[in-house]
Amino acid sequence: MWERLADCREWLWGWTGISTGSLVSLSILFLFMGNSAMYYRPVPDYIGGGKSAGLTRLRELEASRAPVGLVLARWFVQFVTVTAMKMIIGLRNTVDIAKDANYRQALSLMRKRPAGVPLLTVSNHVSSMDDPGLISCLIPFDVLMTPNRVRWGIATQEIVFPQIPWANAFMGAGQVLPICRGGGIDQGLFMDFARVLAAGRWGHIFPEGRVIQTGTLGRDPITKRSRKEEKEKGRLKWGVGKLVAHSPVTPVLVPFYHLGMASVLPQHNVWEGGEFRNGVVSWRHIQGGHRVKVWFGDRVPFDDLLAAHERAHGPLWKLDTAPTADRWTDVMHKWESSGACRSLYSAITRRVQDALLRLEERARKDTANSTQPDFKPACPRAVAATPPEIASRPPAS
Repeated sequence: MWERLADCREWLWGWTGISTGSLVSLSILFLFMGNSAMYYRPVPDYIGGGKSAGLTRLRELEASRAPVGLVLARWFVQFVTVTAMKMIIGLRNTVDIAKDANYRQALSLMRKRPAGVPLLTVSNHVSSMDDPGLISCLIPFDVLMTPNRVRWGIATQEIVFPQIPWANAFMGAGQVLPICRGGGIDQGLFMDFARVLAAGRWGHIFPEGRVIQTGTLGRDPITKRSRKEEKEKGRLKWGVGKLVAHSPVTPVLVPFYHLGMASVLPQHNVWEGGEFRNGVVSWRHIQGGHRVKVWFGDRVPFDDLLAAHERAHGPLWKLDTAPTADRWTDVMHKWESSGACRSLYSAITRRVQDALLRLEERARKDTANSTQPDFKPACPRAVAATPPEIASRPPAS
């Protein structure tokens, strides 16, 4: 038996150049990282939207710090994922970024910001591969090498967070947290993400709240808001407003707009039996040979809105980075949104919407006379399935 083990060791060394001792060390390292990722994994909550204090041990941590094993796990998962996405999306397709002053500003903010200042990027949501697919193509490798600078995101738990511990650990190490669709802006899961911003990290969200492949911000065949409601409430979800309002340091918010991902990962986008089916056509056949275009906008200011609210209603409550597990009831009570705060969220979100609509208008002008056969700004099925009442609304109303 010992002779066979010796033969295996010699074969392993000859094939990989890795000695038995090195292999054991690597195994111990991966077990260390995996155990940390598993212990601090985010956990979906299909019933209470994250109201239970002990749902995830992430709430036992200072939001700005992480154990060594978790840091290493995040670096490994992010490096593998982003590199793979750069190849799957970036190499098989063409990603054209408008490399203007706004793009250079966004890169600078990804790389370096004053201590404690969060970066919040927002964009339209065209496909289920926008994050991590497209986002990976926007992240420079020098940012990728530092987990504290890589983006955090939220994803619908019903789709991305199955009740499988190792899958949740992987998503958590990739700096993605679950969110309960339909759970509202006061859910505990959303506060977990807000704590990341409070720690001065980079967070990205899709304020449309779902994938829309019509090429028009916030409008598709299942748009529920009437023309009047859209005028009053806007097209976007108010969560972005809450993130900005309760961060201890106002986030630097940078919008970007993109077209073309609907061809890379198309969805069914058809009506069947009175229901609109918009699930992904095939995860196994992510398309290649397409062109994706990206436009960045300037940072969006909110100081005037925050100051006006505080003059009228007093100081806003600010979320800190301290562990929340041992003070959960008190923090959740403060996290609840008042009527006055909701008005502020609406105003902030409307300003974000205006910034994205300006980028949408620019995108349409830049691509109006496009003759590139590999560029398709929207899914024709989604456009055709959109009811006339929604399709006929003015683009920028």
